[in-house]
Amino acid sequence: MSHISHVTSFALALTVLDKEKDERHIFDLASGGFSSTVRLAKSNADMWVPILAQNRDNVLQVIDTYIEKMKSFRDAIDDMDEGRIRGLIEDANKIKRIIR
Repeated sequence: MSHISHVTSFALALTVLDKEKDERHIFDLASGGFSSTVRLAKSNADMWVPILAQNRDNVLQVIDTYIEKMKSFRDAIDDMDEGRIRGLIEDANKIKRIIR
């Protein structure tokens, strides 16, 4: 479970690098939440390749669930279903009870 944050960070960094060709715009994004979200993408591949390989089955299960959740957000946004978007966010907010 703990490794998904790294995979997510790597994927977000790749997405930004793919979509935003102007490095200055990426630098402008680097403040606040975006910077902390992609911080893990700066992690060393020599360390993470073996970790992900050794935990392959668990990592794949979590990635599949993560993709499902992303698809839920994508579908709600595509449908312009503000109630469903709000519900997803409010469900996610429940993590506050566990992590402060």
